[in-house]
Amino acid sequence: MTDRAWSAYYQRVRYLSGIVWPAALTGTALGVAAVSLLLVQGTVRPAGITPAGIVPSGVVPFLVALDVAMVILVAAEFFLGLYRAPVKRNFFRHHPVSHTLLLLFLLFLALEQRLFLTGLPWRGATVTGSYQIILIIRNLFLLSRFLDRLRKLSTVVSAVVLHPARTVAASFFFVILVGALLLMMPVATLDGRGLPLIDAVFTATSAVCVTGLIVVDTATVYTVWGQIVIMLLIQVGGLGIMILSLFTVVIMRHSISAEKQVLLSYMLSETPMSNLASSLKRIVLITFGVELAGATALFFLFAPVAENLPHQILLALFHAVSAFCNAGFALFSTSLEQFQGNPGINGVIAALIIAGGISFAVLTNLAQVIRSRIAISLFHRQERLISLTVNSRAVLLVTALVLTGSFLGFYLLEHGRAMASGGIGIQYLTSFFQAVTLRTAGFNTISLESLATATYLLMITAMFIGGAAGSTAGGLKVNNVAVIAAFLESKRRNRQQTVLFGHALTPWQISTAFSVLVFGLVSVTAGAFFLALTETGTLTDYLFESVSAFATVGLTTGLTSRLPAFGKAVVTVLMFVGRVGPLTLLAASSGEKTKTTISYPTAGISVG
Repeated sequence: MTDRAWSAYYQRVRYLSGIVWPAALTGTALGVAAVSLLLVQGTVRPAGITPAGIVPSGVVPFLVALDVAMVILVAAEFFLGLYRAPVKRNFFRHHPVSHTLLLLFLLFLALEQRLFLTGLPWRGATVTGSYQIILIIRNLFLLSRFLDRLRKLSTVVSAVVLHPARTVAASFFFVILVGALLLMMPVATLDGRGLPLIDAVFTATSAVCVTGLIVVDTATVYTVWGQIVIMLLIQVGGLGIMILSLFTVVIMRHSISAEKQVLLSYMLSETPMSNLASSLKRIVLITFGVELAGATALFFLFAPVAENLPHQILLALFHAVSAFCNAGFALFSTSLEQFQGNPGINGVIAALIIAGGISFAVLTNLAQVIRSRIAISLFHRQERLISLTVNSRAVLLVTALVLTGSFLGFYLLEHGRAMASGGIGIQYLTSFFQAVTLRTAGFNTISLESLATATYLLMITAMFIGGAAGSTAGGLKVNNVAVIAAFLESKRRNRQQTVLFGHALTPWQISTAFSVLVFGLVSVTAGAFFLALTETGTLTDYLFESVSAFATVGLTTGLTSRLPAFGKAVVTVLMFVGRVGPLTLLAASSGEKTKTTISYPTAGISVG
């Protein structure tokens, strides 16, 4: 390399180091602050009826050490910036707000040590509500400073941000982390302690991944604030991968590349040339429009069981969001079992589940078809007749077949057993609702702990199939089922092309469908294996729980509430993998494409 090249290289390294090191120091300080907050939330215990609590004596030295570490890290970041400044005077002149906030941060730490940690470190400490507020303000300062540094670090982390799949996974992970921290706050639970770390992460993952599996009773453990947090997490997760990834892109101040548009359009079942802004607008309008309509109906239907008007509003909004997002969270301890014979509630919830599970693209196409038919037949307008797309036809057909098969199977298997005490009308209604909720929703109007083994196997199959690609549902996806069925039918007829509704499918579409199938089977099998290591039960229980988590359904035979920490971690991973999606995770773990001119010989391997 020439001297000029070395000089340019040195300048790039120096520039990047000037960005990376401050961000690393501030990020480490933020992590230390988060650990401090988690220690307080996890160890503080109520003291009588006062708002004060006691931190065990063994924890206090760690809190003091963490505060000292934060001071060192923040000071190191400050002096590093001062050292690298060409003109020291300008360093103070050009960053007055940043330095003022830094001074306030150090004052907050001093107040924390002086006013809110009384007593000697080895004797324990009293924690007041004001102390917890100080912790939150301190962490917000570090978070804002870290985000500012992270924005400047965009050239370094572009490999993550500009990689669509990694952006998707990172977005979900970030929202889950924030949700877990909110659920760990004392204000989130009725006992004033907040959720333990593993339970908070599990619940936040279940909400963001719109699953519905729970380890504590949503109806009796959480305050109204905690229930609202869960509802908001469901809404954020239900709005979809596209919204989350776009949010990350906006935060990082990057424009959306053509590659990202392809991935995001795939997630929505849109063509790559679709207008991304209009797609986002359509998703938001459909989501809130359908949820508002459902909440309005549920507001009147839940009136007999509501304690007061605010509770009635919360019941309506929470269950409308949970149903449309296919989450399955309920504010009743037995899910919707007490409404087994209520056709109004069953019908509204089922309609919301179906609407949320057939994808935004299909809903839009259906609206276009209906509007076109009305305009031509009633108003005699001269315009082109809009028809259902191949994707919409495949989704609607497979969805109808799965719903019909699940309804008939559940009724035939359980009408003389679990549903024997109900009349024929209630049996039909229960069978229909369970057939709908198996499409990754997770509500139930009948106890699932006394069903026949054959019924469990039927439910496992329906759950694994799931809903549509680009929807709030999970599972294998009915689109992939249609592609696989078309491929097998073409093989049976010895066709050279795979045809679906008169249209040829590409090799990429076929390989993608089979890849998702194989990935799903491997995931649920591995999940069942690891669950078998943690809890005593039957193979059916392990498979049911594993498929329910991977397909983001949320139904359980009762195994979830008994799981130890390792079992909860297994289910958490399954929920995350199932929601983010096999293709996204595989793409996130892949490197950059490399061009090669190597041509390999044909393999001689026996198949069949």
